[in-house]
Amino acid sequence: MNKKVVLIVDDEPANINLVAEILHNLYEIRIATNGMMALGMIEKAKPNLILLDINMPQMNGYEVAAKLKSSKETTSIPFIFLTAKSDAQSIVEGFKHGAVDYISKPFSKEELLARVETHLKLYMLQDSLNEKVNELSNYLEIMDQNINFSTTDLKGVITKVSSAFCKVCGYTKEELISKTHNIVRHEDMPKEIYDDLWKTISQDLVWKGELKNKKKDGTSYWVEITIYPEFDRKNGKKIGYSSIRHDISDKKRIEEISIHDELTNLYNRRHFNKVLHDELNRAKRDKKLLSFMMIDVDNFKLYNDNYGHQEGDSVLFEIAKVLNNYCKRAGDFAFRLGGEEFGILFSELTEEESKTYANAIRKAVEDLKIPHEKNSISSFVTISVGLLSISPKEKITEDEIYKKADNLLYKAKESGRNRVCAQE
Repeated sequence: MNKKVVLIVDDEPANINLVAEILHNLYEIRIATNGMMALGMIEKAKPNLILLDINMPQMNGYEVAAKLKSSKETTSIPFIFLTAKSDAQSIVEGFKHGAVDYISKPFSKEELLARVETHLKLYMLQDSLNEKVNELSNYLEIMDQNINFSTTDLKGVITKVSSAFCKVCGYTKEELISKTHNIVRHEDMPKEIYDDLWKTISQDLVWKGELKNKKKDGTSYWVEITIYPEFDRKNGKKIGYSSIRHDISDKKRIEEISIHDELTNLYNRRHFNKVLHDELNRAKRDKKLLSFMMIDVDNFKLYNDNYGHQEGDSVLFEIAKVLNNYCKRAGDFAFRLGGEEFGILFSELTEEESKTYANAIRKAVEDLKIPHEKNSISSFVTISVGLLSISPKEKITEDEIYKKADNLLYKAKESGRNRVCAQE
């Protein structure tokens, strides 16, 4: 069993020899003859206990104590002051500097041994307690993350679930066992994600991702999940799959808030930049035509001036509903880009089909028949549209796409408004 390490810090050889003689049979003794030397030794290898003289040249015991307490690495090392001072004020001062004890010279062999042994035991108990506290903190953290657990057979039939799983999804263990995880699968999740999941784990690999699930009461929640194969310990044969997950619904809600416009609930300008980047790369990879429609409400400032900003917000909300109704395919995205400016990003349509699509949206807005007596080209609220189609072979940046669509929108407004202007 390794001996506990005691560091003696004293500038008087006689004192060092006396203390070392008493302790050397029971403990590993290290010696420092001044404060700086002691700190250097402690930095290299921490002792279990320090016996520290107060009256030393250059750096006294109080200064050494202050250095120890100021560092996260050394603040927990216990130290006992050894000094000739025995008055109450000196003893109080020693404890103020963080000492665990105070031994006045001269001292007896029995007293020194008893105090050193006691404080080493206390130190070890404290160290053990700290370990338990850290273990408990880790368990609490896991609980806080709402991690839940389940196992399945090779066909995905649930064989075991944790109570945490049940607490999150609302089903009992009896309701889940012998079912597949389709019981909590949300219809919003694309089939391709599950195809990739099964392809990965069927190859004995680990799959990690984010899934939208559905509780027993029909409400949705998000989990980050890790799924890995399980093997029989005796024969190494794969026997099923295990999954560990934790709830990230709050994170996803924050993400949703951060990418949506508060008034219209359309995607916002920041998310537009990301989607445009992703969709442009996807269109080039898949060799598909990508189209971008930039939309502006005609004479909107005049509308606000005439009807008020509250009515103006209602107009933007109603237009957003139209755009949402026309963005039902997987590759359709509607955005509020700022003020009365909107955008739609879509693919899979030819240039002629895109014009028809844009004009249908333009007409649907006018068909809302929202009165706008200050509109010079209609009695109702109307929109102008700049339509840009990007070939997968075209070398163009995201900024250039935005600028070109904006120029087309400007042409639509200059040529009379309430119309679609597409690239020639």
